[in-house]
Amino acid sequence: MNSGTKDRLLEAAANLFADHGYRGASVRHICDLANANPGAVSYHFGGKRQLYRVVLRRAANRLTELQPADADNGDDVTPLKITDIVDRILDKIDEDGNGARLLLRDLSDGGGVAVEALDPILRSALEGLKRAIGEGESAPGSSTGRALFLDLASPLFFLTAAWPVLQRALDLDPGQRRSILDAACRRTLGAHGYPELG
Repeated sequence: MNSGTKDRLLEAAANLFADHGYRGASVRHICDLANANPGAVSYHFGGKRQLYRVVLRRAANRLTELQPADADNGDDVTPLKITDIVDRILDKIDEDGNGARLLLRDLSDGGGVAVEALDPILRSALEGLKRAIGEGESAPGSSTGRALFLDLASPLFFLTAAWPVLQRALDLDPGQRRSILDAACRRTLGAHGYPELG
């Protein structure tokens, strides 16, 4: 079995897990969609649970590929503003809608694997935000950094999860999500005393 089979399994599994959740997507259906032998999931991943973990980790990692293209130039890189980071996250969500749906689906089903996949990413984002506001050396439980992070992350998660419903119910244009989030980030940063980060 070649890497093409493995890639097809990952793609099929991402689609089916996003649509039906872990319990609703059978190994047989994944293999049928991937045009693979029924034993391919065990061969490549060790089983359905391991495949699910790999798919969720990939989805989480894709949403966090936020480094600027010139990040290899050393210390001269200008740090991204919060609104730039939100724009890049939205770009990733739009490019890979299955990834966001998959993570949100897992969270709504209890979230064990999505939490495991997102935990290091969110911790890293919190540390970056704390450094940006001058709290880099403070205790992990710092209330200022955590409060700001929650105030910034909440509308992003909400508008990602609920956007199809909000767009339809409020008759919003697809491009308005970005401007709504941008305005929310700027208001939040201003309210916390960090307008320069927006």
